[in-house]
Amino acid sequence: MRHDIHLEGFNVRLRPVRTADAAFITWLRNLDYVKGRVGDSAQSVRVQEAWLKAYFKRAGDYYFIVETLGGISLGTHGIYDVAGSSAEKGRHIMRPEVVAGLPNGILLIDYAFKKMRLTQIRSNCVSTNIPLHSLHRKCGFQRVGLKQAAQMIDGQPVDLVQYLLTAEDWAKVRDPLLPLANLAAAQVLDWEKTQSGRTQPWEENNKPTDSKPGYPVAGGEF
Repeated sequence: MRHDIHLEGFNVRLRPVRTADAAFITWLRNLDYVKGRVGDSAQSVRVQEAWLKAYFKRAGDYYFIVETLGGISLGTHGIYDVAGSSAEKGRHIMRPEVVAGLPNGILLIDYAFKKMRLTQIRSNCVSTNIPLHSLHRKCGFQRVGLKQAAQMIDGQPVDLVQYLLTAEDWAKVRDPLLPLANLAAAQVLDWEKTQSGRTQPWEENNKPTDSKPGYPVAGGEF
C-alpha cells in the first residue's frame, strides 16, 4: 500500500517503494545468489511494475527500498499481512557486495514493535536459504513450524520454515546486536564512497544481470 514511513540509522535509510524502483527490484531478484532462495524472480521490469501497481492498492502491506543516505539502492524489505498485533516480515533481499542486512533489519523490527505496537512478527524462510536461517536465529526468531512443498520456485516445490519473533525476545537480543550493526554501518559508508560517479547496474539497461563472480553472499534476504 502507499505509505510515507521513512526509517533511518546505521548509515542506511528505508523509504517507501516507488514504481520507478521496478528496474532495481528486477535486477536484484534475478541475481544468481538470490535465485532459489526467495520466491520466483521478477520476469521483467514491466511485470514488476504491474506487481507494484497491485501492491499500492493492498492494505496492511509496507514495502521498502533500503538505500544509503546518499540514495544508492541496496535492497528491499517489507512487513505485511498485518493482523491485530501480529504481522509477517519478508522481501528482505540485499545486493551482495555490501553488508547492510542487519542494520535495516534492526530499524524495521524496532518500528514494528515500538510504532506499530506489534507483539509478534512471523517469517517464512525458504528451506534452502541458509544465510537467512542464521540471521533469524541471531535476531531472536524461534523456529515454530515447517510447511512442506508450500511454495514453487522455478517450477519446483520447496519447503518453508516458519519463524516467530516476540517483542520480549527482541528486547533480549537487540542491544548485543548493535556493535555488529555499527560495524556494518561503517562498511556501508566506505562502500558508498567507492560508488561516486558510477552508474548502477540496473541503470545501464533494464535487463536483469548477475552479480560479479567472487562476490560473497553477504546481506542476503533477512
